[in-house]
Amino acid sequence: MEEELDLRDLILILWKRRKLILGIFLLAVLAAAAVSFIIPPTYEVSTIIALGAFPDPTYTSQASAREILLSDELLLNVISALKLDVPREKFRSFKQTIKVEPVNDTNFLKISIQTTNRSEGRAIVEKMVELFKERSSASYQQYRQLLAGQLDAVRTRLSSVEADIKKTREVLSAIESTTGISPVEKDLRRSRTLEYLQSEESQRIELLDRYLALQKEINGLKDVQVIRGAREPVYPVKPNKKLNVALAGMLGLMVGVFLAFILEYFQRNPLDLSKREGISAQNSQKL
Repeated sequence: MEEELDLRDLILILWKRRKLILGIFLLAVLAAAAVSFIIPPTYEVSTIIALGAFPDPTYTSQASAREILLSDELLLNVISALKLDVPREKFRSFKQTIKVEPVNDTNFLKISIQTTNRSEGRAIVEKMVELFKERSSASYQQYRQLLAGQLDAVRTRLSSVEADIKKTREVLSAIESTTGISPVEKDLRRSRTLEYLQSEESQRIELLDRYLALQKEINGLKDVQVIRGAREPVYPVKPNKKLNVALAGMLGLMVGVFLAFILEYFQRNPLDLSKREGISAQNSQKL
């Protein structure tokens, strides 16, 4: 505006155009509220799982597990198992509603889906976990059976060695009580028997260490576990009605104030408007 306005003039302009400003504000608030109530609410259903603890990077790595959970194959199996109405052309949109995120400083994964159907969302998340757990458990059981077989073999070998040690000690006792042989022969037999006994004792210690290590490894194995099950949420994640109304109200006020000053400007400077119209008319005539 060409003429300077002080604070009093600004306040007077706002007061003069208060109906316009208030009208635009109310219109924006009502429109935002109406749209927020018309849009169907979207809910987020989530679950948290702990990945297994066994030497298979495919199912124990957060990155690999995420790729499996978000794979087209697994999601198509979910759709088929639950008989969901997801046309082929909408599969990508369906996939984008699902997130698999690692939980910081843990081996946990958070699986979530945003949907307007809470019960369906819960079923989808649970089926994803079920299918992933089936695959993970197969690998887990295979490795556990491998260790169990090794443990049985070590246990059998350990029992055999302990039986041999017992017999060797009996032989050693028999040598000590044997008569009719020379002292040199007895010392030679005793020496050979003690060497064999020491070898068996060393073998027994190694087998026992291996046995305990296998037992510890088996006890430390863990399959995938559900830390927090999926639940049907009570409150939607969007639309955020309060935020939408607040933003619409602020935008309505800004637009109302802007229009108020624009109208005041043209009201105070009618000549400028008429001059512009005259110039436009002259330009039209020349053309």
